Amino acid sequence: MGTLLWILQAILCIKFISVAFTHGFGRGNIERQQAIQKLGRSAQPLLALVALGTFLGGVSLVLPAVTVEMAWLVPYGAAFLAVMMLISIGLHLASREKPKIPADLVLFAISAFVAYGRWMLVPL
Repeated sequence: MGTLLWILQAILCIKFISVAFTHGFGRGNIERQQAIQKLGRSAQPLLALVALGTFLGGVSLVLPAVTVEMAWLVPYGAAFLAVMMLISIGLHLASREKPKIPADLVLFAISAFVAYGRWMLVPL
């Protein structure tokens, strides 16, 4: 079970760090620009906050591989990312983008499982 959790943590880390760069630093495609316009002025600061949160959340999942003292961050980081995915569903609905809800639900489920696994099943 510990190995499975580490694999899921690595997958989530890669995904969320890539999301941080595409949402925070990338200009995006035309569809994304239209979604930003639909959300209004709050879109740019919100995207910056999302980028920072997903980057820190992603890093927190693999930090214990480097330093054991930071192992307590994993369940908190995974729970934070699970909540971020629930918020993401609402934002994707509000911007009326092509629904990205299935991907958000999968990422939510994996993040929630990692959080549960690291709190209850195989704590670090």
